[in-house]
Amino acid sequence: MIRSCNAFVPTFVSHSTPIPQCCPVSGNPLPGSKLTVCYRPDDVVFPVEDLASFVSEYVGGRGDVRGMEEMIQELATRVRDIVRVPVRAYADLIIRPPFGGDQQTMRVSARALP
Repeated sequence: MIRSCNAFVPTFVSHSTPIPQCCPVSGNPLPGSKLTVCYRPDDVVFPVEDLASFVSEYVGGRGDVRGMEEMIQELATRVRDIVRVPVRAYADLIIRPPFGGDQQTMRVSARALP
């Protein structure tokens, strides 16, 4: 469902949702990981209930998209295509390195321009 807002009132919108474990091999990202998308709407506001649904499509991989970096880039682009303004997406990820080692945190940020 597309929502609108008053384009003449300066507004900043930010949506956040947890990211589930997406990779069936590594189990990354780990619980506690989060995605945030933010933008200044012109007149269309992204439906907040759709963000978790979009993210869930990447569990197990989505087409050729396998990495967290690509996932965040694609999500920024998908939200941008709906709101039709620049969108920044960033993910605060808790990951287990694929070849061993201590748990790490990682921030991935992408900006999708119209």
